Amino acid sequence: MFGANGKTGKRCVSTAARAGATVVACTRAGDFNANEFGLQSELVNQITPKQGDVSKASDAQINEIVKGASAVVFAASASQSGGTPEQVDKNGLIKVARACIAQNVKRLVVVSSGSVSKPLSPVYVFLNFFGGVMRAKIEGEDAIRRMYVSRENCAYVIMRPGGLTEDPGRGASAMELNQGDEKSGRVSREDVAALCVAAAMSEESVAKNATFECYWSDTANDLSDVGVSNMLGAFSGDQDAKDKKTGKERRGDTWVDLLAGLESDVPGEAQQGWGPSL
Repeated sequence: MFGANGKTGKRCVSTAARAGATVVACTRAGDFNANEFGLQSELVNQITPKQGDVSKASDAQINEIVKGASAVVFAASASQSGGTPEQVDKNGLIKVARACIAQNVKRLVVVSSGSVSKPLSPVYVFLNFFGGVMRAKIEGEDAIRRMYVSRENCAYVIMRPGGLTEDPGRGASAMELNQGDEKSGRVSREDVAALCVAAAMSEESVAKNATFECYWSDTANDLSDVGVSNMLGAFSGDQDAKDKKTGKERRGDTWVDLLAGLESDVPGEAQQGWGPSL
């Protein structure tokens, strides 16, 4: 688990431990407070903190960290604590993916961002102002898609959450997944973490080499309005835009139900785009 001290990463670690996984929690400093989420002692024992700063660690160090793992979750991102978007969100991700392939890790789960493939969307324009983070994320994504072409024993899952909140999770039935980066909304970090762990622990055929957006279904909105609605914390805009369907919406009662049936990416195809029209 890379980015284990981040707001989403911490929740991924605790959720994975509760699901019975043995977790290596990689952070810049090598520390992790396993008691923060009230985990019982036996669950705390399932978590091993390890230093793993993707902006500084060598390929050999990353290889050693992921060696023997059945899945890796990459939730690291640039922050004031260290590392630029180029170093973390792009090159750090590439470094981890390269190690996963070398060590035959069955699944790499990447936490990216909704709107990341749409440079003219309000969310992209706003977030990319901070050091080019959206550009680094989509370049990292596209590199992954190229790296995993014709890899029979290794696969990736790229998850694009909408506006992240600190609210309690609502569970799988409150979620909607989509593909094509045309819609987004808001979603709690807890629900994103649960989806990450489900993707990491799913069978090989589930969401294999798939990229998708995730958000609460009752906040779903077209990208032309989603920036405003996320900032206001409620829907704001044209009801017709909110009701617009892409045809790729997915809902389900469980996390695996949500993930099942997602379309795989076209092998190696870049997803950087120039829409939607605003």
